[in-house]
Amino acid sequence: MAMEAIQIDQVVSSKMEMTEMMNRTHIRWVSFWLGLATALIAHKAHSEEITCAETQFPLGSNEEQLAMLQQRAAVCVREGKPAQAVVLMTRLIKSRPRDAGAYVNRGSAQAALGEVGLALSDYTTAIELKPDLVEAWYNHGTAYARLRRYESATSDFADAIRLKPSFALAYCNRGFAYFQLGEYDRALADYSDGIEHDTGTNICYLNRGTLLLMLGEYEKAIKDFTQAIDDKPTAALALSRRGQAHEALEHQSQALDDYRAALESYPNFQSAQEGFARITAQQRRPEESP
Repeated sequence: MAMEAIQIDQVVSSKMEMTEMMNRTHIRWVSFWLGLATALIAHKAHSEEITCAETQFPLGSNEEQLAMLQQRAAVCVREGKPAQAVVLMTRLIKSRPRDAGAYVNRGSAQAALGEVGLALSDYTTAIELKPDLVEAWYNHGTAYARLRRYESATSDFADAIRLKPSFALAYCNRGFAYFQLGEYDRALADYSDGIEHDTGTNICYLNRGTLLLMLGEYEKAIKDFTQAIDDKPTAALALSRRGQAHEALEHQSQALDDYRAALESYPNFQSAQEGFARITAQQRRPEESP
């Protein structure tokens, strides 16, 4: 999973500030990789370790070869070599031109490479080949969201939810798209549905808390950020935003503790730096004479 973190320079108090903040989004992008069970089963017949190596062609039957090819491509993505994964998946697609999962996998590699348009094309092909493939609809939606085509994204996430009603991340990401469209009630509803379906989806707590912070619901925001702190990738961000909510409620001690904790994880985190500086400056300011 990959997440693009954002920063807040001050306590959010207006729609303009929130929109600018969210444009540097923290949506949780998930690229689903399909067919790995088959690849792992095929690999049991071989003793060599699976590596990201396009030049190494596996031994065995043709089906085993193709399964191993897909597994190697997945390893390439995990090792941060998406371009190599694209090469491997293209070889597989030449042998299986109607394999919808192969297009989803190559699209995921393209997305990891930053080629969102090419990823979108692969997801579209996957949907045409297998209209009930939930991962294709979900990834198609994330690609649209990355291109800021939020109305199209909400439609795709809706199809993913139709196919898999318990799909927590689809609710979270549709909620984010609704936020970008200014539909805050729908955004809050989707974040809440995502949390209901998977209480461990901390990105939903972070997103909902951020929107509640913007709306001035500081106590509720604090509760959501507290949940999001459990997730290491979002911990510093959640701490900094919880500090802002505490600061808005004039809980100076709690705010200072949160900013300090965020900086312990990420010393260069700008919003935490500025929040910490604000409060320490206020504490050093001599009391005014009556």
